[in-house]
Amino acid sequence: MSSDPARYQRTRVVVAEDLDELDHVNNVVWLGFAVELAMAHSASVGLDMAAYRRIGGVWVAHRHEIEYRRSAGLGDELIEQTWVVEMRAARSIRRARFLGAGGTELVRARMEWAFVDLATLRPRRVPQEVLERFTPIPDEADGRPT
Repeated sequence: MSSDPARYQRTRVVVAEDLDELDHVNNVVWLGFAVELAMAHSASVGLDMAAYRRIGGVWVAHRHEIEYRRSAGLGDELIEQTWVVEMRAARSIRRARFLGAGGTELVRARMEWAFVDLATLRPRRVPQEVLERFTPIPDEADGRPT
């Protein structure tokens, strides 16, 4: 786990269920990893699903862009990283990276999320309570490839 709440980091080990017929992590699984990572980051700052229910709004996916750079196989340990780039109005842009042995970048993602009202599922402004929990790191300030 990361000690910096703006940049969330954790590790995972690739298991058999993550693999496709080519014995590497399936593309759809990478997307699942990215979504799980975003949810874990949110929970780490006190915004789990119960908190979002109390607030009356939740994040839903709007767009995911994933760049596959190298594959990962059974037993590989991955370092998963995510951070918010921008959060305003009713949307958030988030980045994720997955690193393998020696810090080799395997996958990078750019995700756009919409904040919606739980009752209507219509976009609504991100509440101050949510804004206060995240510190955006703009792409140009991050120093990492986009």
